[in-house]
Amino acid sequence: MNIWVERLTDADDDYLIGLSNKGIVKRAYKDKEETAVEVVSAEEEAVLKVGSETVTVCFPLGESKCTCPSRSMCRHVVLGILVLREYCREAGAGEAGQGEDFTENAASVEKAAGGEAGQDQKQVYPDRDEPERETRETKKGAVWREINEYPLEKLKKALGSRGYASFANQVRADIRPKIHCSSVITVRLPEQDYTVKLLSPLAHSSCTCHKKELCVHKAAAILWCQMETKILTKEQLLGEAQESQNYDMEQIKETAGQMRSFLEELFGTGLSRTSPDVPDYLERLAIISHNVGLARFEGYFRALSDSYDGYFARKASFRTEELIGQMTRLYSRAGLLLQAQTGEKISGLAGDFRADYLSVGNLDLIGVTMEHFESQTGYEGDTIYFLEENTGKWYTYTNARPVFYDGKKRTGYREKSQAPWGLNLAFENLAKVRIRLKGAKCDGRRRLSSSQDTKGEILGESGLCVSVIQGWYYRDFGKLFAEQIGRQRREWLGEQEDAGENTVQTGAELVFVQPESCKKAEFSRTGQMLSMPLYDKKGREILVEVAYSRQETDTIRYLERLSEKEPPCFLGKIRLRDGKLGMYPIDLPDVRDEDTGSSEENPEAAGCIAKNPEDEGEASGNSGRSSGNDAEAPGNTVEKIADGQKNSEKDIEEPENNTVGPDNKMEARKVHKSKYQVMEELTGEIQGLAEELYQSGFTTVHDATLQGLKKAAGLTEQYGMEYLSGMLRKLAEEIEKSRHQMEKSLCTMAELYAALDEYLYLCRQKTAYDRGAENYIFPDNLVHK
Repeated sequence: MNIWVERLTDADDDYLIGLSNKGIVKRAYKDKEETAVEVVSAEEEAVLKVGSETVTVCFPLGESKCTCPSRSMCRHVVLGILVLREYCREAGAGEAGQGEDFTENAASVEKAAGGEAGQDQKQVYPDRDEPERETRETKKGAVWREINEYPLEKLKKALGSRGYASFANQVRADIRPKIHCSSVITVRLPEQDYTVKLLSPLAHSSCTCHKKELCVHKAAAILWCQMETKILTKEQLLGEAQESQNYDMEQIKETAGQMRSFLEELFGTGLSRTSPDVPDYLERLAIISHNVGLARFEGYFRALSDSYDGYFARKASFRTEELIGQMTRLYSRAGLLLQAQTGEKISGLAGDFRADYLSVGNLDLIGVTMEHFESQTGYEGDTIYFLEENTGKWYTYTNARPVFYDGKKRTGYREKSQAPWGLNLAFENLAKVRIRLKGAKCDGRRRLSSSQDTKGEILGESGLCVSVIQGWYYRDFGKLFAEQIGRQRREWLGEQEDAGENTVQTGAELVFVQPESCKKAEFSRTGQMLSMPLYDKKGREILVEVAYSRQETDTIRYLERLSEKEPPCFLGKIRLRDGKLGMYPIDLPDVRDEDTGSSEENPEAAGCIAKNPEDEGEASGNSGRSSGNDAEAPGNTVEKIADGQKNSEKDIEEPENNTVGPDNKMEARKVHKSKYQVMEELTGEIQGLAEELYQSGFTTVHDATLQGLKKAAGLTEQYGMEYLSGMLRKLAEEIEKSRHQMEKSLCTMAELYAALDEYLYLCRQKTAYDRGAENYIFPDNLVHK
């Protein structure tokens, strides 16, 4: 009899509910008063006569049997365990059941099942996830021992690579389940409508998915419990998650070697002698990257291919400096991939093809604007920007499609589509309404998922007040610099550098700028760029810039017609270049004062920037459609360029301070220059040498370029920049040495060249931020003209 006293010590009502369910236990308590039960024997296996059925109670209790047709834990077995438990106590076989009421009625069972313990039951931390609130005694139970000893490899196998990665993302986002402890550990999984009850032995645990074997939910519940007991740490789990990626190390190394070799050939050949079929080879490397699971590298190579297309097509937007940056960063990443020895390192470099979306609860979103984009990575579509009313955070939803194989000439993706989340309106109208999302999901960049589990409700028309956009509305450009620019500082290998000028950036956040005044927008036909200076009360400047493209034609026309005296509120992305703030405008929203209801925007310029020809006529005043003769319209410069007219030499503007001749140069040297000007000129000269070297290639370097490198090495050494001087001198030596060798050391020169580009990037970044802080935070000597 003593053996059953010990076995039934932990077999309380919670345990029996875990073996069966609450309804069966309630029924067993009810039958206990009406059904005759006889204990036949209580040996190794206890035999009881329950009415007309025979119950054999085994240990573990989940293996008990009954003569009734039921194959699961039936009410006869539960009733037999209840009676056997009471029989042991009454027989005085031991004191294991002391203090526990074995004659609980059905009401007490229901109460215990709801997560509330009886007077003598231990309830450690119901519906809480703090392990420090848990008593040591609870963790010493048999179920906790089994949980802590459960092999991690079996859990990872049950979850699968995708499920384990999703679990790791929840841990990384500090999402935790609700855990209730008694004789049964109840785990309510986060973001899922599943509840797991873990009991000893774990094979008899139950899940609301009704699977008997170790399902993904049970595996996740065991992992959460292991983290609660500190058997598994966050760092260990995240490391295991990255290691679990199925990478073929040999194939990865071979692919990285192919990448480096091809890029070294491009460095050696030079841009001026590059074959026109290079974009096709880059596309092939993008496909290879996709096949081996290198998601980011697929995008890098497609972006690089797009830049070479721009070079061969002689697009005005092409910049050699940007192409060099793409090449050197990709070369460095391929080198890191080649050196990676673990799946964790490879996973960090490779990225994921699909973002893992996590639940963020309910969101009240204000549709603000829609932006069309054409990514260099081969995607085209539209992004809707939302502002969350309660948190003031930006959220986005993107509707895009791949255009890798649509030919080199893209036609402009404007497909009509339906809004997600069950909303009965067109996709583009999402920017005009306020919506409430129930059960919203987003990734780490706050990009919303179109999951069918998320339901949307339209609350009304979109309306922006100053109080709603408190953290994003700026009249003071100094405050804008202090609060926003610091967020944009990125390392050299930051993802945002390879996404293109006007595409959706990694972590890009919009700001509302209300200038005090502005100057008339001017379109430069030589640079094919529209520029429009904005000023705050202290005369600090933000330069609105829009590069010409077919999609931006109507935007340029619209900005050219804005009033200088009463500028509207601008919504766009802020950047810092050469110590000055610039903005790419996305919209001109109608922002109203909440108290007076008056618009902060010029009534004549109210509404969105016209992005489509059909939208252009909807703008009030002359903002959308030119009147009279088109030849006299301010936006005619755009039409001329769109028609392919070439600019004559007389249209090229000469610099204001055109110092020509040796006398003027000597006078220029006498002019005092700030430290920022000196650094910008120095890095600009070295950048020019780097561009010359990239144009000619490492194998055919001009003597003037080689002499320039040596001269720059001596000059930087005088300035105390020994590291930069050493790189320039070493690069010049390698180039000179390769002239007398059949086998060129392209690898060494490419590595030095990439290191040089990284140094210049960091140097220019620091100079720009320091100069910007002086211009916008301490503008005592700034005069608004």
